[in-house]
Amino acid sequence: MNDLNVVLKIDRVLCRDEGDGPGNAEPYLWTVFFKADGDTLVVNTDGPSPPFLQGAPTVVGTPGNHGNLGTTDVDEGDSVPVPAIIGEYRTILKPIPLTSPLLGMTEVGGMIGCIVVLMEADETPNSAIALGHEALDRNVRDRLAEVLGTLSISKTEPSQEDIDAMTSQIGDAVESAIGRGVSVLDWIVGFGNMDDQIGSAVFRFSHLQLQNSGAAPIPFSRRWKKEGDWELSGRISAVPIPRPESKCCAELKQRLLALERVVAAQGKHIDKLDFQVNRETAVRKAKVRETVPFSQG
Repeated sequence: MNDLNVVLKIDRVLCRDEGDGPGNAEPYLWTVFFKADGDTLVVNTDGPSPPFLQGAPTVVGTPGNHGNLGTTDVDEGDSVPVPAIIGEYRTILKPIPLTSPLLGMTEVGGMIGCIVVLMEADETPNSAIALGHEALDRNVRDRLAEVLGTLSISKTEPSQEDIDAMTSQIGDAVESAIGRGVSVLDWIVGFGNMDDQIGSAVFRFSHLQLQNSGAAPIPFSRRWKKEGDWELSGRISAVPIPRPESKCCAELKQRLLALERVVAAQGKHIDKLDFQVNRETAVRKAKVRETVPFSQG
C-alpha cells in the first residue's frame, strides 16, 4: 500500500434557482477537511483486547463566513467558483501501521474527505455566524474521533449510518451555536429573516478506493432542493508515491552486488584453471603417444 499525494477540490456552486424571492441570493460556504491516516493514527495490536485505532484524526478548518464565495449577488443559472482557500485540500495520505503484525498484515488503509455546509445569508449577525462556524470545526473533530473509535480490523470504514448520525449531531450543534448568538433584538431588526442552511454533506474516500483509481480524478457532487435549487461539485485525485528504499535494503543490495562481483571473478579464475589443466593434460597425452613404440603386429 503506497503513500498517496491527494488533491481534494470543491470546484463550484451552481444555482439552479436562488429561491430567495425578489432579489438575488447571497450564499456562503463552510468546509472542514479531514483525514484518518498514519500521520496521527496506529492500530494497536499489542494488548489482550481486540485491535483498536489509537490517536486522533487530522481536521483542517477553513476561514470565512458571510461573503466568502466572493459574491453576494447570485441568481438563477449562475455558477460560482469556490476559492481555493476554502475549497482545496492538498495532503499526503499514509497507510495506518499496526503496532505488531497481525494475520500477515502490517498496515491498513485510512480515509480522507470533507464536510460542507452551504448557507444563504439573510439577517443573522456576523458574530452569531462565527459561533456556528467554530461549533462546526469543533464538532467535526469530536464526532469524527467518536466514529473512528468504532473501527477495527474487521470494520475498517464507517457505515453510512455512522456518517448520517455524525452529520446530524454536527448540524444540531451548529444550529444551536448560531441560535445562542442571535438576540431578540437581532430577530426583530431582521424581521425574523435569519440565515438559512441550504444543505450539508459528507464526502469521504478510502485509501484503497483512491489507490485503485489509477490517479484519475473521482468527481463528486450533491444537490439540494431547499431554499431554492443548488448543486455543489468537486473532484479528488491521488497519485501513488513510490516508497524510498530503506537504508537496510540499500546496504543489502550493495553487499549482494559485491558478492556477485566476487563470484564472477572466481568463475573466471576457475575457467582459467580449467583451461590450463586441459592444456597440460593434452600435452602429457601427446608426450605419452610419442614415447610408446608403434606396434606393427
